[in-house]
Amino acid sequence: MKNIKILLFGTFAAVLATGCVSDDDFRTPPLNEVIFSQNFNEAVDNTPLDITGWTNFASQGTTKWTEQVFSGNGYAEFSSFSSGNAVNVGWLITPAINIDGSAKKLTFVAAQHHLDSPANKLEVLVSTNFDGTDVMAATWTPVTATLPTQANDWYEFVPSGQVDLSAFSGNVYIAFRVTGSGTDTTLDGAYQIDNVKLF
Repeated sequence: MKNIKILLFGTFAAVLATGCVSDDDFRTPPLNEVIFSQNFNEAVDNTPLDITGWTNFASQGTTKWTEQVFSGNGYAEFSSFSSGNAVNVGWLITPAINIDGSAKKLTFVAAQHHLDSPANKLEVLVSTNFDGTDVMAATWTPVTATLPTQANDWYEFVPSGQVDLSAFSGNVYIAFRVTGSGTDTTLDGAYQIDNVKLF
């Protein structure tokens, strides 16, 4: 009988202790909310990139970003190949995105093909004073991201990692800028961008 009483008491104590645990102890930490997303799945293959709110601009040469589709997946691409321009600089810029109250992180994936030189480069920049029209009048600050290099296989999408945007506030614009050449065969490679997210 004594053993039964001890067992019952122990069970009651365990139940009581469990009941005293706060719900917060079991609450899953909230995931960061995605505040902007573009997967280019509405892309029309091999056409000039024309997405509402986005800016597609050539600051040197005439080549701009294009919409591409492969195996049902849409993405953005910039290629200087056969452009005929000695220098090509193409900008792909997001709409304004208000990052106040967010985690201030950017992620995307990028790939390259036919890349032969580090001078044929992709850069990621941020502006808080772009007016949506005059790209060259805005102040653009480079940010650090993991980007594809010659060491990566062609068409291998590389995750950017979480790009830190904590230095910025309010409305931001994210620019993907590629520098290449249509006359120098060491600089006529291409870059591809997909799955752009801010959270």
